[in-house]
Amino acid sequence: MNHATPELAAALSTMLDRIDATLRQNSYQGPPIIMYLAGGMAVNYYCGTRVTRDVDASFSRRMALDYNDLIVDFVDATGKPTQLFFDTTYSPTLGPMHEDYEDDSREWVGIGNEQRVVRLRVLAPVDVGVSKLGRFEGNDRGDILALAARGYFTAAEFRRRAEASASYFVGNVRRLQNTIDIVCKDIDDLGLVQASTPGVKQPSS
Repeated sequence: MNHATPELAAALSTMLDRIDATLRQNSYQGPPIIMYLAGGMAVNYYCGTRVTRDVDASFSRRMALDYNDLIVDFVDATGKPTQLFFDTTYSPTLGPMHEDYEDDSREWVGIGNEQRVVRLRVLAPVDVGVSKLGRFEGNDRGDILALAARGYFTAAEFRRRAEASASYFVGNVRRLQNTIDIVCKDIDDLGLVQASTPGVKQPSS
């Protein structure tokens, strides 16, 4: 399941180390704090596609962090120096999100969770997709299709989760429903193309 780009995963691990250091330096003695990963980084984890430079995530506790300290320099797979940073504008309340998204998230095994106070979990693939319906710009549509192409959800499964999530959403709900219809048609069309292409193996999770 973990298809994350190694260079990007290493940079994210460094960011987690810095968050962990801040907690320990300030004598945090409570239970582990969960960091819920969404956005392009979550898509990269599940699909290995679209290398991103920003981290969209929320925490199980309110956090006081120096976000300038969370800018991580690294070299990408092409040899280009770049940076990974924490997106301070991200919030799970600014788009549709199922009420069970935290419970249904999955631990990122192998990134050193057992060594830190902060533990990384990745939103379930369908919740990553649903979260992208609110903005639905730029790479969002392609990210949803990338997850569907990997076999993480069907159009029917996506619709059920998205419409359940929409029931907790206020605002331009009509636009959201139209977007759900567009995405489900995209996923259905994707399945038709895969089924009609000789030699193409159907994806699985």
